[in-house]
Amino acid sequence: MPRRSTSNHDIAAGVERGVDIPTSSGVVRLTDEPDGSTTVWVNGVPSSSMRAENDVLDFEYMRHEAAAIDAWQVPEKMLVLHVGAGTCTLARYLAHRYPDSRHIAVDVDADLPQFAREWWDLPRSPRLRVRQQDGAEAVASRHDASLDVIVRDAFAGSTTPPALSNDHWWSEARRVTRSHGVVVANIGTHPRDDSHRSDLAAARAAFGDAIAIGEPAVLKGRRHGNVILVTGVGVDVDTLRRYAASAPLPTSVTMDWQG
Repeated sequence: MPRRSTSNHDIAAGVERGVDIPTSSGVVRLTDEPDGSTTVWVNGVPSSSMRAENDVLDFEYMRHEAAAIDAWQVPEKMLVLHVGAGTCTLARYLAHRYPDSRHIAVDVDADLPQFAREWWDLPRSPRLRVRQQDGAEAVASRHDASLDVIVRDAFAGSTTPPALSNDHWWSEARRVTRSHGVVVANIGTHPRDDSHRSDLAAARAAFGDAIAIGEPAVLKGRRHGNVILVTGVGVDVDTLRRYAASAPLPTSVTMDWQG
């Protein structure tokens, strides 16, 4: 998708760039990019991107997440739980793309949700509710079949916390999603670390089939990176493969990823 050059001045106006800002779980840092976006670094890791446009996603993994939802049978009004809110980049994008959708974004950090509200133009409640909450608690506290989508994008460093990737979490995710629902999970992979395989196994045990989206070398375990795992009902694999064929970077879609 082409990048439209814009000014960074309206994003986190008055917040100093390139300086660590303390939060309850570490530090966050902002850096402005030549294309008009502002990169959000959380504990030294590039976490997300903010920009004036609400119809553009800068990070590849977020484009994969959005493509997975686009390839799904989106209900007229969907309720999405974002586990690992960050600065709510994906929630903002989806709220624009699907105006009748509603979003709940939770983050274990007590400060990031407040920063997100202050730094840029997020939709107001009830379209987007943002709060501090542990991701496992956010899922466990939901009623049965009360969500259409769960987006899990929570990391401790470069890996997903065990409490958000074990059999129990995936079982709870299955319980709280509706019969047509999906879970879109961002998985960090490392060639010399196979801990993500238990995450994959737990997802399949709870939902059955799982679709993996990522760079071919990452899917084959040759280099570290992010894999987007999609579980649930009604996702059109052919639509995802057409998306992958036109993606800016080499992208593959597979239903038999072994981790």
